[in-house]
Order: sequence, then structure tokens, then C-alpha cells
Amino acid sequence: MLSILALILLLIAFLILLVLLAAIDVVFDVKGSGVSVEHTVIVHWLLFSRQVSPEQDDKINDEHSDDDFPEEFKDAEKYVTEKIKDHFQKSDREKKVKGKKKRSLDMTYSEMIQTSRQLRVPVFRLLKGIIFAIKIPDARVNAFYGFPDPSYTGVACGYSHALVSYLECHFENLKINLVPDFVDSRIEFDMSGKLRIRLYRFIPVILKFILNMSVLRFSWSFFIKKYYRKSSVNL
Repeated sequence: MLSILALILLLIAFLILLVLLAAIDVVFDVKGSGVSVEHTVIVHWLLFSRQVSPEQDDKINDEHSDDDFPEEFKDAEKYVTEKIKDHFQKSDREKKVKGKKKRSLDMTYSEMIQTSRQLRVPVFRLLKGIIFAIKIPDARVNAFYGFPDPSYTGVACGYSHALVSYLECHFENLKINLVPDFVDSRIEFDMSGKLRIRLYRFIPVILKFILNMSVLRFSWSFFIKKYYRKSSVNL
């Protein structure tokens, strides 16, 4: 009995280590112009592979839906869909109004500002750690951008080049080419590459965030407020 239990525990430990240590490779290819974006993502993990391309699935579903259903069913479906949509929109508006009232009672504006100041540095470090925990074996980004006002394009050009130099210093295999257009208003981009993710690299980043003193103080104060509010309501 003990040997079977030990074997099960060893198997569970092996599976956990396999999930944490095995590399997850994400191969992506994204092209866009304005609001139109086409992308294909392939995820590789050990011997498994999964391709994600929502555009193809949507086109197939649309073609089947147009061919299979007659016009009468389409009109009826449209009518029912509009009625259901109106019903849920009304309920969503009511929930938003109630949610705003609850938020105003839960946290004041000054408390929100104090919380943002308190958690700004830990959250920034968390995002930075997550980004640097992802390895980039190969990736390239080509983009052309322009705004109606050339001054906005100039400001964006300055910030984008500063960001590009910062990223290229930390990711050697990342090639970024951003070209501003001071004449026309447009946004066109083409991205392709490969990302490598190992889950164990995120553990120290998350632990540092959770054990940060500012995060612990905020969590404790938030828990105390919630606890006393519930206790006062029950009384």
C-alpha cells in the first residue's frame, strides 16, 4: 500500500516538474492595417501542438450559417437576438449603476489615489519581471504609423524609439523597425517570431510581488475593512 502511494506521489511530483520546467513555444504571425488584424498563433508543448486562428473559424461558421438557414429563420433569429440584447443591456445598465454605488461606498477617491501610489512600484516590478521571464529566441516587428497632427507623430516617434532601444538592450534577438509617417495618417504593422515560456521563471516574480510590504499592507487593510463591514451588516 505504501509503495503504491509513494509511486503516485512521485508521479504527481514528476508531472508538476514537467509542467514547470518544460518549455512552451509560441510561434506567432500578426499583420494589421488600421482596425483590421490577421493573426496565426501556434503553441508547442513537448509533443503537443495547437494552432489558433480565429479568423478562419469565423469565416467557416459564417459561410455555413448563411448557406444552411432560410431567410425566414434568419429574420426570426434577428428579432429574438435583438430582444435578448435589449434585455441584457438594460440589466447591464442597472448592474453598472449598482456597481458604481457600491464602489463609491467601498473606496473613496482619496483612498484610490493612495492605493495607486502604494501599489505603483510593486505592480511595475511585477509586469517587468513577467516580461523579462519570457525568452525571445527570434522576433521581428515592422510598423508604420502616422497621426493627423504631425506633432503627435513626432511625440510618438520619440517615445517609441526610447522604448525600442530599451527592449533591444534586454532582448538581443528582438528586431524592431518603427517608421513614422509625417504626411499620411495610418497604422500598419507586421510581427512574427517565437516566444519561449517556462512557468518556473514566473514563481519568484509572483512571490516577490505577494511578499512585498506595500502589497501585504494593502491586502491586510482591505481584508480588515471587508471583515468589519460584513460583521457590522450581520449585526
